[in-house]
Amino acid sequence: MKLPLVALLAAVIATPVVSIQTPAEAQVLTGRGAPRSAPAQRPRLTEADLDRLTAAEDIVFEMDSQIENIRMAAEQAGGLTQAQQAEIDALTRRRAEAQAIVDRIEAKRNR
Repeated sequence: MKLPLVALLAAVIATPVVSIQTPAEAQVLTGRGAPRSAPAQRPRLTEADLDRLTAAEDIVFEMDSQIENIRMAAEQAGGLTQAQQAEIDALTRRRAEAQAIVDRIEAKRNR
């Protein structure tokens, strides 16, 4: 009597545990081996756009340098003159126009 009981107990212990997956687990496991899609490529800019972008960035840098030079000269002289202020205003407007071009082309690139 002991032998069949021990054999039955060993068979019960040795059987694998069967688990039923929930739909959420099955959904996660389904995508495990799925191929990953490549990120969408950004649209390439034309040569004309690249040239305009480079020129506009150069203008922005140049205007910033000129504005800084005028401000440093004014600081050494003790203040801005009317002519210097008018020149800074004109350079600031030109810089804003160039920056708008840079922003527009960068937005086109990042679409």
